Amino acid sequence: MLVRGLIIDVGIGTGIGLPSLKGFSPVVGIDGAIEMLRVALRQIKDSGQRTQLVSLVCAFAEALPLRDCSAPTVISITVIQNLTDVHQGIEELIRITQIDGRIAVTSLSKSLPLHELAAIFDVEFKIKAQFENLADEDDGLILQLCGKNQIKP
Repeated sequence: MLVRGLIIDVGIGTGIGLPSLKGFSPVVGIDGAIEMLRVALRQIKDSGQRTQLVSLVCAFAEALPLRDCSAPTVISITVIQNLTDVHQGIEELIRITQIDGRIAVTSLSKSLPLHELAAIFDVEFKIKAQFENLADEDDGLILQLCGKNQIKP
């Protein structure tokens, strides 16, 4: 599922998922809560993970301070249902993902069921989503971008 190279984790929170990304670094972790990022930094240091391979950025998913096409892989785990503007958040995920890159997204099913999220990607952004098991209990969407899916500024 993941492609080698930079991974951007939008909504990294406390960094609980970082160990599963250890072989795929470097990683840029983004979260809107500075307190969460402080916990993530402690976890990185305590786990012995090389801190120079993980960068943490305080920003909101709806306004990511990254260049277009920044990474081949963008992940956002159980974040999208908490966004103030889901559509703007999705637009930002697409914008920062490289052409032919991948986005992996999960959502808390009660707040934003995956079939509704897949419909947003399909209808509004013309991107077909594949349902996949991304973790032990979480199903998610995998989106493969093509040049035509990139959002133009």
